Amino acid sequence: MKRLFCGIVALSLSGCSSGTTSPPSNQPAEIPITSKSPEAIDHFKKGRTLLENVRSSEAAEEFNQAVTLDPEFVSARAYLGIATPGAEGLKQLEQATSSAAALPETERLFIEATLANRRSELGKSVTLYTELTHKAPSDWRAYAALGGELAIQQKHAEAIEALRKATTLNPKAGTAYNSLGYESLRQGDTTGAIEAFKQYASLEPTEPNPQDSYGEALLGAGRFDEAAAAYEKAAALSPRFWNAWEGKAYVKFFTGDWAAGDEALGKARSATSRPSDRNAVDEVAGFAALARGNAADALKRFDAVAKEPDTQPVQMAQMSVDRALVYVETARYKEALAQASDALQLVDSGKLPPGGATNIRNLALVSRIAAEAKMGQADAAQKTVDAFQGEASSHPDNPTVQSSLHFALGMLSVAKKDLAGAAAHFAQCSSLDSYCRWQQVLAAEKAGDKAASQAARDQLLRVYQRDPVYLYVRSKAAPVKAPRQSN
Repeated sequence: MKRLFCGIVALSLSGCSSGTTSPPSNQPAEIPITSKSPEAIDHFKKGRTLLENVRSSEAAEEFNQAVTLDPEFVSARAYLGIATPGAEGLKQLEQATSSAAALPETERLFIEATLANRRSELGKSVTLYTELTHKAPSDWRAYAALGGELAIQQKHAEAIEALRKATTLNPKAGTAYNSLGYESLRQGDTTGAIEAFKQYASLEPTEPNPQDSYGEALLGAGRFDEAAAAYEKAAALSPRFWNAWEGKAYVKFFTGDWAAGDEALGKARSATSRPSDRNAVDEVAGFAALARGNAADALKRFDAVAKEPDTQPVQMAQMSVDRALVYVETARYKEALAQASDALQLVDSGKLPPGGATNIRNLALVSRIAAEAKMGQADAAQKTVDAFQGEASSHPDNPTVQSSLHFALGMLSVAKKDLAGAAAHFAQCSSLDSYCRWQQVLAAEKAGDKAASQAARDQLLRVYQRDPVYLYVRSKAAPVKAPRQSN
């Protein structure tokens, strides 16, 4: 599953110590781990394995046990922060970083790099992970972490180089093969992704995530029956692995079997144990409703998430931007602007963690300029472009923000009725930005360039993406004409 390196990284365990230790000079450096409790380290190791296989809630339980046994176990607290979503996870990482000064240098570097990742300080995190690989050159997880961070920045060649170094150091590093598979998938190479995930599954036959990743590659290739079987196997391997049922839901939605998709999402929701995971499932359900033409149901689902007592501010803001997109797509532009404004107010309130704030601000501005452009408000759209340019300058290493700037420039051209110019800007968006690429299709079509519109549509449809917005976009770009029989 792709979430693995969006903040989930790992370090190696070279031993247990009550203080700083150094490896013998004739051995390559690895990242040490510092704890006074062997029992705490056992829980740490169990949690690390669970986390590497995207079983975050179970991993957090093990890290909590480790910290309880040794409250000064700084790396366990850092891992607890990684495994815990939202502001609480950030708090744990910050606490670990503040306690890391006396640790061995590479152990401290890892914690600092992880915190930078969580704060969306992507350039800083790459610098720290690179330094880590130089100072711990035999630690495969250091290279895997660097590769994952480079992947977030869409520096594909560099990411692949680091990940392959990880597999060279440890041919049994399933985590690295998982990341290599997603690098293939992001570049449209479903064959390469399938092979990498097969390798991952062979190394971790009892874990659900390899089957989930394998299912996602099969889904990307449109091999739906095989994908469904992989997801079912993942679910059978762990009843708490809700992601597998979510994956099967996508299979059913893409084939037009909406009822079976809803049923699978219900099973996913029942398997969740944390509000953030439940919210993620509900978000997919909302976009699935929009994809089948039921905007009212989509809004109802997003409203319900926002009203739940344990929904965190970042999820509240996410529901606002989701509602804004529904309103844009149903030509209720003033309501879209109101929802975007609500999201931006939450960002400005300081209640969101830094990474979440950056993401929500970006999404809110996307919805705002889409509404402004479709209303023909060029002056307002220009002001939003100015805001995007400020965000792009502040986050030069964030490919999502940079892609959104191209989207904004395209929407400004739409507002000015320059459709050919709009299509040219939209074409510069990230290939993963399906909503922007759909605007490219529409702009080229309206500009009368049927060949360019069809080429953009073909590119958009080449690989099925396991993403709620893509689910909606695909329903517009290639409506399913007839539902398939549910398995």
